[in-house]
Amino acid sequence: MARLRWIFAGLGLALAACSQASAPPRELDGLWSTGDASCAAGVGIRFTDAAIIAIYPEREEVLIAAPRYDEISSEGRFRVRVTYALPVIEGASARAGARGVLVLSRHGQLLAPEQHTLVDSLTGSARMRIADDPMTTALTLQPCGRHPWREPLRGLTPA
Repeated sequence: MARLRWIFAGLGLALAACSQASAPPRELDGLWSTGDASCAAGVGIRFTDAAIIAIYPEREEVLIAAPRYDEISSEGRFRVRVTYALPVIEGASARAGARGVLVLSRHGQLLAPEQHTLVDSLTGSARMRIADDPMTTALTLQPCGRHPWREPLRGLTPA
């Protein structure tokens, strides 16, 4: 019986470690915004290990709390998977399990969602969204200021 307790304790710690937020890739450093005017106003999105945050002149708003970033770049193309827990809605079931999976990728100098899936691990159902998805509008971004995607490398033009 004591052995089972240790096994369950280890399993619980492993699950807790997997559900914690992780640091975003270095390519996501700095402020990201929808255009030059927004960048100049200091309005945009910041990717941190604690949250994906919308930045406004007078306040900040958490868009996604405790995201988990997994870089899935392939063939020289930057891609990152962001997994996050869906917020619990008041009056709904308090059981955990629903999550979002968002894949962001580089398109020239822009970062844009290429996939957004909502998954309910309790029922096994999944819903994929891209058409009319608010995440597409909110997270189609360009880096503000100096950024490797905007700066030519030794005379080469950015991809």
